[in-house]
Amino acid sequence: MDTMKVETIGKEIIKPSATTPTDLSTLQLSIMDILMPPVYAVAFLFYTKDDLISQEQTSHTLKTSLSEILTKFHPLAGRVNGVTIKSTDEGAVFVEARVDNCDLSGFLRSPDTESLKQLLPVDDEPAPTWPLLLVKATYFRCGGMAIGLCISHRLADAASLSIFLQAWAATARGESDLVASPDFCSTKLYPAANEAIKIPGEVVNRTSVTKRFVFVASKIEELRNKVASDVVPRPTRVQSVTSLIWKCVVTASTDTIREKALFQPANLRTKIPSLLSENQIGNLLFNSLILDGKAGMDIVETVKELQKRAEDLSGLVQDEEGSSMTIGWRLFGEIINSKFNREDHDMHSVTSWCKIPLYDACFGWGSPVWVAGSVSPNLDYVTVLIDSKDGQGIEAWVTLPQENMLLLEQSTELLAFASPNPSVLI
Repeated sequence: MDTMKVETIGKEIIKPSATTPTDLSTLQLSIMDILMPPVYAVAFLFYTKDDLISQEQTSHTLKTSLSEILTKFHPLAGRVNGVTIKSTDEGAVFVEARVDNCDLSGFLRSPDTESLKQLLPVDDEPAPTWPLLLVKATYFRCGGMAIGLCISHRLADAASLSIFLQAWAATARGESDLVASPDFCSTKLYPAANEAIKIPGEVVNRTSVTKRFVFVASKIEELRNKVASDVVPRPTRVQSVTSLIWKCVVTASTDTIREKALFQPANLRTKIPSLLSENQIGNLLFNSLILDGKAGMDIVETVKELQKRAEDLSGLVQDEEGSSMTIGWRLFGEIINSKFNREDHDMHSVTSWCKIPLYDACFGWGSPVWVAGSVSPNLDYVTVLIDSKDGQGIEAWVTLPQENMLLLEQSTELLAFASPNPSVLI
C-alpha cells in the first residue's frame, strides 16, 4: 500500500448544547486521577460505507449529537485546573479529514501504527495543555470512515471512554432518552487530590514503536491448556496472554541489569459493583505489581502470580464496613506502601480492554468493522489488550523501545501463538 495521505478539511470547537449549571462547574479529581500520566486514552473505530447516508449527513449527525451529549458529560468540555476540572463549556475539538489515495479495505490489509496516528486529532507529541476531548472523523475515498477518539487520562480510563462512546452513539441514533447520566465522582472511592501531590510531568517523546500481535481463539485455548495443571487453576484469556507477552518482553530486553516490573491495572467497577456505578467516570483502577522479571522465566509462574494478585485484590475490596471510601483508602495504602521504585525498574504495563464493549458503538450506520486502542503519546513499555471482533480472540498492541521490538518480533515462543499484524477482513 502506498503511504496514506490524510488531508484535514475542517476543524471546529463543539460546545455543549446547554450551559452547565453553576453548581456543577467544578469537579474534584481523585488521587488516582492526578497520578495518571498526561496522555490520552485513544480509540479508533472503523466503519464501512452506508449508501443511504452521505458524508455531509454523517458529519452533521456526529457534531450535533456530540454537542447534545456534552450536556451530560460536561466536564469533557471543560479544562483541567490544578486538581480540579472546571466545566467552562469551552468545548471539544472536532476534526474532519479525508483520504483520497486509499480505500478502507486497503488500509485494513496492513494497519500499521504510523498510519493510525494520522487518524488521531492530536499529534503524537507531548503537550503541556490540551482539551479533555478530541475527535477526528476521517473519510476514505470508498466512503468508509474512521473515528479517532481521544479522552484525557486525567479524567477517564478505558471503561470511561467506552461509557462516553456508547452514550454518544445512542444520542446519534436518536435514543438519548435511553442514556443514563454518568457519575463524575471518582472521589467516591479514592481520596480527593490536593496541591501537595506531585503531579506527573510532561511525557518525554522517545523512540518507541508499537506493533500489533493477534491471538486467535484456538491459539488462546492452546495457551490456556499449556499453563493449566493440578497446581495452577485454568487461567483466563487475559492472564494467559499477559504472561506470555511478559516473558517475551523480558527476554527481548537489551538491558540485562535493571530489574523488570509488570503492572496490570484492574477495573474496580466490576470488582465492587455494589458500591461503584457502571456509569462512573474516572480512573477507577488498581495496579497489581509483579517484580520477578527474569529472562527465561516460566509463564506458569507468572500466571500463578497474577492469580494470587487477583485473590489479594478481592480481599482488599471486601466491603466489611459498607464504605467505598474505606476501601479506597485501603487500596491507596497498598499503592503508597509498595517498596517498588520506578527509578530502579523498567516497568511494563499490560492493560486489558477486553470485555469493554467498543464494538457496540453504532451511530446509525452499523457497528464498527474493526476497533483499536492505545494511549497518546505512546509510552515506552505498554501493552494494550483488546477483544477481536468475534469476542474470543485478543489483539495485543505492544509498545517497546525500537531495539527491544526488533528482538520481540523474532520471538519463536510469541509467534507460536500470535500472528504479527494480520489483515482485518471486512
